[in-house]
Amino acid sequence: METMTCGCGEDRIPGVLARGVVALALTGLTVMAVTACLLAGVLWAFTRWRDRARAEREESFFDGFGRWEEERAEERAEERAEPPPPRGGGS
Repeated sequence: METMTCGCGEDRIPGVLARGVVALALTGLTVMAVTACLLAGVLWAFTRWRDRARAEREESFFDGFGRWEEERAEERAEERAEPPPPRGGGS
């Protein structure tokens, strides 16, 4: 039994649909990537503008870790410098 076609190109419809779906997916990915780049650029520009607008620099949360390590190193150096007290009362 032969399939009857009208000759209007209906046998090409699945290929056209497949190409359309692929094109739509690639266009969506491209739009999302460009949007992400634009948002990142705007955020970068805003943070630079905000940092320049501040007269004094605020202390970062991570700035304290360096001082804590320095203080701890000084404490350890002091502990090493002092001899331990004698134990027991020897008779």
